[in-house]
Amino acid sequence: MNTVSNNDKGPLTVWKDFTLWDLFIILGFTLTSLAVSIVTGQFSALSYAGGTLSILCVIFGAKGHMLNFLFGLLGSLILGLIMFRSGIYAMAAFYILYNVPMQFIGWIKWRKRRLAPEANVVKTRWMSWPQRALMFGSTILLILGFYLILDRFTDDAQPLSDASAVSVAIVTQFVLIFAFIEQWFLWIAMDIVMGIVWSISWKAGTPHAAIQFVLEMFYLINAVRGIFLWMKLEKNNGNK
Repeated sequence: MNTVSNNDKGPLTVWKDFTLWDLFIILGFTLTSLAVSIVTGQFSALSYAGGTLSILCVIFGAKGHMLNFLFGLLGSLILGLIMFRSGIYAMAAFYILYNVPMQFIGWIKWRKRRLAPEANVVKTRWMSWPQRALMFGSTILLILGFYLILDRFTDDAQPLSDASAVSVAIVTQFVLIFAFIEQWFLWIAMDIVMGIVWSISWKAGTPHAAIQFVLEMFYLINAVRGIFLWMKLEKNNGNK
């Protein structure tokens, strides 16, 4: 029988359930971003705002809480604009044309998989092996397709990295809305790729790159934590 804690019953009470780890992620991103901005002399209010919203998104995502879609929507709009200004067109299209509408779809899907009608926490589960094979094959095909398009028809600064990141992101967001634990392994892969993308952009002097690189590193830390939190949710609730 599933149980729901008091912190699961509303979007406001969950703030009381913030842990020291959550505060570390938020303050770590904030202070590191400010330090990098001071050192590089390139402070970007837009990147800072988008990064803060996205950090809140992934923190709530790791908790399996539906508030992640609200912050994901706001963060995606800002990050899409940043990607476009940085010449990373595939990821810009991903955030605006794919990730934004997927926040609404994700909200609807997670509402159907809540622990209880009054809860805001989703039931998590593992994929079957055929589903994992489909996920992997789809990702490879998307990478090849996006790379050919970007390399031939655009002046994308990093076509292979961009294609890899957006392909993994598309598949991962799809996996996320169905509450599969495997999404966190995909997020880790994407965070590593995007870390490389932004480190290259940083060296090239792209204005938003420094803070975006810091953001990806904190994404990566949170994704590792998300694996263990979602495994705990799956074990405690016996989800299928």
